[in-house]
Amino acid sequence: MNFIILTLIFSTIRGDDHSSISFLARKLVTNRSENVKVDKFPDDFIFGVGTSAYQSEGAWNVSNKGESIWDKMTHEQPSTVADGTNADVAANSYYLYKTDVDLVKQLGANSYRISLSWPRILPTGFDNYVNEDGIRYYNDLIDEMLKKNITPFVTIFHWDLPLDLEDLGGWTNPSIVDWFVDYARVVFNAFGAKVKYWTTFNEPMFYCMYGYQGILAPRKNWSGIADYLCGHNALLAHAKTYRLYSDHFRKTQKGKISLNLALFWTVPENPNDQEEVDAADYMFEFRNEWFLHPIYSKDGDYSKIMKDRIANYSSIQGLFRSRLPAFKRHEIELIKNSADFLSINYYSVVTVRKFKNFDIKETISYDADVGTRHTPGAPNNASFETENNECDVKNCQPWGLSKIIKRLTQKYSIPMIMIAENGYADEGQLEDMDRAKYFYYHLKEILKLIKEGINIQGYYAWTLFDVFEWDKGHTFKLGLYSVNYTDPERARTPRKWSPKLLKDIYTTKTIPSSFLSFVNENKNI
Repeated sequence: MNFIILTLIFSTIRGDDHSSISFLARKLVTNRSENVKVDKFPDDFIFGVGTSAYQSEGAWNVSNKGESIWDKMTHEQPSTVADGTNADVAANSYYLYKTDVDLVKQLGANSYRISLSWPRILPTGFDNYVNEDGIRYYNDLIDEMLKKNITPFVTIFHWDLPLDLEDLGGWTNPSIVDWFVDYARVVFNAFGAKVKYWTTFNEPMFYCMYGYQGILAPRKNWSGIADYLCGHNALLAHAKTYRLYSDHFRKTQKGKISLNLALFWTVPENPNDQEEVDAADYMFEFRNEWFLHPIYSKDGDYSKIMKDRIANYSSIQGLFRSRLPAFKRHEIELIKNSADFLSINYYSVVTVRKFKNFDIKETISYDADVGTRHTPGAPNNASFETENNECDVKNCQPWGLSKIIKRLTQKYSIPMIMIAENGYADEGQLEDMDRAKYFYYHLKEILKLIKEGINIQGYYAWTLFDVFEWDKGHTFKLGLYSVNYTDPERARTPRKWSPKLLKDIYTTKTIPSSFLSFVNENKNI
């Protein structure tokens, strides 16, 4: 038995003073911690970085690629993007994919998250014409990763819907469920032997919600109706794709499949107003569980809170049936447990304000159904949050990620978790200490959760380099590498701090003892 333990026992029996016992107890904890690498990630932990097809590839009309809804919107309505730009060339990754994979390797990452362009593979959206140039490109990209021992993490759909399908109603047309499954079958046949991690969709809540609020493509103003049709069809498409993979590909390809969900911890703008406190909690359930509850809950289906609110408001608005479509019993069973892991995209806490004094009878919209709206900006570190407030840069609330994960793992049976996106936006300066600090504290929080027994198996920093950030264009910089958008070659330049920090953590699998110690060790490099 440890000498200190024996001493503690005898000291307690003898009635020694508490300060001596306390000292020995602290010494015991110190000795134990010296024998355990408390800041080390598991040996098999996945450290990655990500991009997406439309945001990075460019080559928008080469090699038989079809047109997407984002191509059409940015060409015909450039004012919908903050700086009037588009992704016709973007970061030119279609031609620079080898350079990009080299950058992933230089970071010490062992995985690279990409997405596939549906119109690059199926130019019309339908599987009767498969574009072999598109298949070749992604095979070359995946092979380049494997050659450098980098694990591909592939998202099948990241917002760039083929234009022909949008002309047929896009995500509001129930037939898109089968169209997507047909596309996924082509993808699994072409790349499945090489890919072990798949996600069907990236952030369906965003493209359904904002796409039908007139903000993102396809920019239709049908909020409160089309967004629910979109989400309903996306859930069915995801589930049918999951079953397709399980029935026909899993045995030989041995991969895992899920979907990426953008999750938020919601806090009230006024924490002293109980109505706003309740509204923030309601928004957490309504928004986050739109896609979570049908997949991960024991009973399946949409949550009661979502079904009851929309049905009630629909009745007040004079509608015979709820604006939220109803699943059939077999569809509920189809969707339940249709994920091998929970894939989380997290950036920051969301501050919300309750809607007050509005006429629900005259207001049909998603935001009205939720009953709250975002207030500008997120709290830096909310005054009512005292834990883990070391990260003093904007929008850096790693405690929000912890709260989300703990709440969801208590409520649902979740096999394992991947953090598929986590990143920090600035104005594009090379001196990016704030981004490095953001990554440091989020990875520190993730390691803390792992040590508490939560099964998190991977982390992906967003993004590898500056990309086209949707309606923000090129005004929003999240890259570990800066891209020179005035250079036709789109040269990449490493930012000063974040690549060093991630390389340090990714290669050693440990967190530096403090952020200051990391800075001091690297300030002269």
